[in-house]
Amino acid sequence: MPAPHRFVGLIVALLLVTGCAASDQPYFVDDVELSDPVIDSVVARLDRAADAVFTAEYSIITKFGDRRTTAIVTQDRDRRSITIGHIRFLVTSTQSVTCDLRTGVCSDGLLDAYVSDVQVTNEFWGRAMANRLRTDADRNLAPATASDYAVAGEVAVCAAVPVVGGVKSYCALESGVLAGYDGADLTIDLVNYSSVPDTTLFSRGDL
Repeated sequence: MPAPHRFVGLIVALLLVTGCAASDQPYFVDDVELSDPVIDSVVARLDRAADAVFTAEYSIITKFGDRRTTAIVTQDRDRRSITIGHIRFLVTSTQSVTCDLRTGVCSDGLLDAYVSDVQVTNEFWGRAMANRLRTDADRNLAPATASDYAVAGEVAVCAAVPVVGGVKSYCALESGVLAGYDGADLTIDLVNYSSVPDTTLFSRGDL
């Protein structure tokens, strides 16, 4: 099965959707009521990501400027590490910090401004994409198209959502972890996935 951004192009051609792309910045809209079963199934998966135990590596393409960034996420029940480029977000039961791995300097809190040039947040692998999809469910132009595809040894469920400006694709694994996204602003592809957390990613030091 092709990666999500490949089948999106086919759907765009069929729908002939035109117009100006709306903003793709993350929204916090957990209470939006879903009415499309295809979207609902993917959102339901993404909502489970916060409870998954896993390690996932992503390739992120920020389309404005064609910027390419590697991201690695691992979660082990009571702690989480999200590394986007050289910035690492660490979450435990007692603290949350943002670290620059080039210097080993950490600051209190999860400071998404440190990765604003990539145009994602530290929750891109789960909640942030669930919220984006909820927003698109509220403004879609036609029912979403469902598909499955194999990625990183797993099977993802996808929803291709026609909105003003084109079609956005969201894919999620059974665990709830994001498997892929393609929109006007970003392409996010899952490269590697394991159900085992990588404990080396919980360090703060130099790369």
